[in-house]
Amino acid sequence: MPIMGPSTPAAGDLARLRQHNERVVLAAVRASGTPRVAQIVADSGLGRTAVEDVLATLVARRWLVEERAAIRGRGRPARSYRFRAEAGCAVGLDIGAYSVRAVLTDLAGRVLATTRRPVSPQTRRRDRLAAADRALADCTRDAGVPERRVWAVGAGTTGLVDRAGRVVRANAIPDWAGADLAGHLGRDGRLVLVDNDSQLAALAEQRRGVATEAADLVLLHAGRRTGLALVLDGRLRRGAYGAAADLSALPGLSWEPAIEYLHAVAPADVPVADRAERAFAAARDGDRRARTAVRRYARAMALAAATAIAVVDPRMLVLGGAFSQAADVLLEPLGAELARLCPQVPELRASTLGADCVALGAACLALDAVDERLLAADRGPLPALTARSV
Repeated sequence: MPIMGPSTPAAGDLARLRQHNERVVLAAVRASGTPRVAQIVADSGLGRTAVEDVLATLVARRWLVEERAAIRGRGRPARSYRFRAEAGCAVGLDIGAYSVRAVLTDLAGRVLATTRRPVSPQTRRRDRLAAADRALADCTRDAGVPERRVWAVGAGTTGLVDRAGRVVRANAIPDWAGADLAGHLGRDGRLVLVDNDSQLAALAEQRRGVATEAADLVLLHAGRRTGLALVLDGRLRRGAYGAAADLSALPGLSWEPAIEYLHAVAPADVPVADRAERAFAAARDGDRRARTAVRRYARAMALAAATAIAVVDPRMLVLGGAFSQAADVLLEPLGAELARLCPQVPELRASTLGADCVALGAACLALDAVDERLLAADRGPLPALTARSV
């Protein structure tokens, strides 16, 4: 039996080095799409022999697929590799007062299915949780994906959420405080991440929306409920207790009651859920009373947004939420009010993600958790993916 000298690496060190190299190569392929071996070598910083050895292992374990270019002329065709994004899925949920939305994506973030189930503020907690379960099942069914392939679930919900995934406060839903979303959604052993809906809408804008190039942004989440959220240095800012930018409890701002300005100009027979949209439509048609109501609403929104802008000095303010669809009548008075309140007004943009913005942000959160688990060097060797597991 050979005796290990001081320069001979121990078996444990070699195993850890191997695991490290696997994660580095996997990360390089995921980041580059379908890179060739030379690019993987350059991006990973590893030697070509080590890279090729790891690539062969990851292909055998079904994490990567080797793709060969068509042969042109002499020599071997160039080999490239892609990450098997179809190996698993992530689900993003938006659990709100009036609806539960779900988005199913593959591991590259490509949307495979979306769905919506209606609820109301009076819906009981167990029924709202059941609606979330059904929305997830709807998405997997529509995409033809077995639920076992859902590796992670992200959930956004109205109110304040603690780090354990439990709702601490939810003014919009009477019995929602205390709901253990992480416990309910993670009962099958999945990764589950839970956060406030406005914060996840901001994450979606920074990752997939109009603010992908903005390192710092404030999101004004305007709809039936109003919220603010911050992205700083490209990262979602939750704060110490998950309440960063939550100004709803400050009575001096009066932004929560501001929607009544819009409701007041809609006919009495219009359902409450449709009154703001009716007010925006009337303002769009030139109705003076509706335009005044929109300006009053914008003034209240601007006061809250200016408070965050003064602290953060962001490059961009994004108007998100359901009311972003009324940007043609809302963005101009909002900008005018901000110009009156702020020494420097950031660039204003309206979201283009639509009603699925929170669910998309929740899916981004879930995919981040998948990456963290896959690429963490202390997780042991990457397991082989069997036909059943994918």
